[in-house]
Parts: sequence; structure tokens; C-alpha cells
Amino acid sequence: MHPLGRKLSPLLLVGAVFLGGPTAPGSGCPENTICAADPGSIVAAMQAEGYQAKLGTAKDGDPMIDSGASGYDFTVQFYDCTEGKDCKSIQFLVIFKDDGTNTPELANRWNKAKRFVQMAARDNGSLWLSYDVTTVGGLNQANFADTIDWWAVMLSQARQFFSESPDSAGS
Repeated sequence: MHPLGRKLSPLLLVGAVFLGGPTAPGSGCPENTICAADPGSIVAAMQAEGYQAKLGTAKDGDPMIDSGASGYDFTVQFYDCTEGKDCKSIQFLVIFKDDGTNTPELANRWNKAKRFVQMAARDNGSLWLSYDVTTVGGLNQANFADTIDWWAVMLSQARQFFSESPDSAGS
């Protein structure tokens, strides 16, 4: 059994580190808010909540952040971007490698009981756990703290779900 309960994909490729202020000028992010249009604001907000956050660039040129919570490494993917900038939403994401138990039935059992974070069995046998958040107009620190707290709670519940699931090897 993997020490984290499930095998994680080595999908976390990081490019150059970019750190901006909480509201970078010209970012399209309202002053004193946290939004995908200013990736540095998300890094700063995560760090303010005690998370490590390393900003890099995904293969497609969009920003991405590497972090971890509840014993899992995760990424924050940026979406609805224009040429790698002015993004509108983010997705917290953990990808579990195929261990032979990642089935649509397993994902559906999770999705029936959970409201914010969805699970999906992919065609390649991997299992994705994701949480999508729009940041248009910006979030304040309290909103963002609640968002990342929900993500951490759901990761903890995923660990319990995998350990209790009869068809999951938990590897």
C-alpha cells in the first residue's frame, strides 16, 4: 500500500516560479481580492492559510500551482485563460494512478454523497478528484480560506472513503 493510501500520478510538472502581489496591476483582478487573473494572489492566499504553494507553468502555457493537504499532493490548475493570462477559474486536482480499482462505480458512490468535490474515473484507469472554483470579480481572504478548507476536508474524507470502500485496494 502506498503511504498516502493511493498512488499519485507524477503529473506535477513545474516551470519557472512566478510570484506576484495580491493584486498585480493590469491583471484584471479587483484590488484586494484573490482571483485566477492574478495567480500570485492565489499563491499568497494559500500561503496565508498555511499551505505551501509553488507557482509554475503547465504544458499548455497556463499557470499552475503545486501544493499539498491531508497527505496528498495536489495541483491548482487555471482555466478560461487567454494565452496563459487573464484566467477566470481554478481547479484543485489530485490524480490517482490506475490501481485496478478506479471504476466509474467507485466515482459514482463518492459523487452521490459529496457536494463540492467530484470524482471521475478516466479512460486510462486514473481517478481524478477535483474542485472547480470561479474567481470572476475576485474572492476575499475569508472566501478563499473557506474554499481551500473545503478542499482539505474533502481530501481527508477521500482518504477515509478509500479505506472503507470494499472494491478499493487503497493502493
